[in-house]
This record gives sequence, C-alpha cells and structure tokens, in this order.
Amino acid sequence: MVKSEISHARLEELSRHKKSKKIISILSKFRDLKNCSILDIGTGSGHIINDISKLCKSASSVDLYDERMIKSGYSFKKIDDEHLPFENNTFDIVISNHVIEHVPNQKLHLSEIYKVLKNNGILYLATPNKFWVIDPHHKLLFISWFPRKISAFYLKTLKNKKWDIFPLSFGMLKRLTKNKFELNNLTIDIIKYPQKYTLDVMKKLQPLIKLIPVPLLRMFNPILPTYILILKKK
Repeated sequence: MVKSEISHARLEELSRHKKSKKIISILSKFRDLKNCSILDIGTGSGHIINDISKLCKSASSVDLYDERMIKSGYSFKKIDDEHLPFENNTFDIVISNHVIEHVPNQKLHLSEIYKVLKNNGILYLATPNKFWVIDPHHKLLFISWFPRKISAFYLKTLKNKKWDIFPLSFGMLKRLTKNKFELNNLTIDIIKYPQKYTLDVMKKLQPLIKLIPVPLLRMFNPILPTYILILKKK
C-alpha cells in the first residue's frame, strides 16, 4: 500500500481504480452521471476523479495538498481549509470519500457542501465508524472510542504520532446532517446485495450474509466498520 507522507491519502493506482468503480456504481443508481457536474473533495492521487470525469458532464476536485499522479480530465483547486471556492448551486453531486474524519470543523464541511450543491443535489459520504474495533488509519484497537486527550496520549505513546482523526458514529452523522440533508444509509444494502452495485463486498462472508434477514442485519449498523451514505440536499 502506497500512503502519502503528508496526509492519510492512499495513492496506489490499483486501489484507487477499485474505489472509483465502487463510487461510480453507487452514484449511478441515483443519477445519470453524463448529465452531472461533480465535485470530489480530497483529490489524492487524482485517479478517482479522473475515472469519474470520463462519465460525467464536468469534474472538479479540491485538496489541501497537491499529490496528484493523474492531472487530466478535471479541474483542480488547492484549498486551505473547509471552505469551498465555488459559487452556490454549482454541482449536481459532491463526493466526500473518507474525508470528513480528517476535518476538524465537520459542521462547516457539510455546510460548504450544502452551499455548492444544486437543489436536490446529492452528497456521497463514506467514513469509518468511530465504534469499529480498529482504527483504519493507525491500526490500534479501540483508539477512536476514547475522548480525544486519551486517544492522543495512546497514539503518542505507542507510535509517536499526532491524533489527527475526528471519528464519527452513525448517531453523530445523523445529527450533523439532519437539518440540511435527507439521509439514505446504503451500508446494509451494499453488504446484503453487493451484486446490485457490481461490488464484491465481504466476498468470503456472502454465503452467510445471504441467510441473514435484513432487519437482523440492521441491528449491526452501530458497529459496522464503515458507513456509505447518499445525502440529498433538502
């Protein structure tokens, strides 16, 4: 795995193409991409937005850093914080893929997205669950469960790194988005019916998952490793 030395971005080409395929397959269930203007927040290597740009009307991307390996097919702007340098009602779709957990002011992050989305525009939001047992960034057990000061001490002691993650639970996501967006939690549907999205999620567990009724699967929602949401602007 190729990981950025200045951010948490994954930069290797194969995993980025796999991620873009996943995002495209999900978004295509909600919008005809060829008629959409799309903004990707967190450009990283550029592979994801480049793949998406081949299917949509226009593609833009922003990031705090310029770590792009692919620079064609989309416009790029370097930003300094959560503010987005675009006019109101500019985009049909905004993508925030594993970005919000790196954002100190998450309320502002969502407000800025709301501002630049067109009426009835949608936000693709994916983020790890605060209450998953292992933090995906630093690979430490339960670190995201604790108050920030304890998590920071834990990480500093074991890995001499700064705790710069702001993890969210599903309840926190609901509270942050309820006034601006209609929330559609796709996580269980994707786990239960990955073929509907042309995905291979939890491939080894699929024979077992097929036997579990959806209402029972929903009981596991608070402890799933990651959430994938489609949020429609109110």
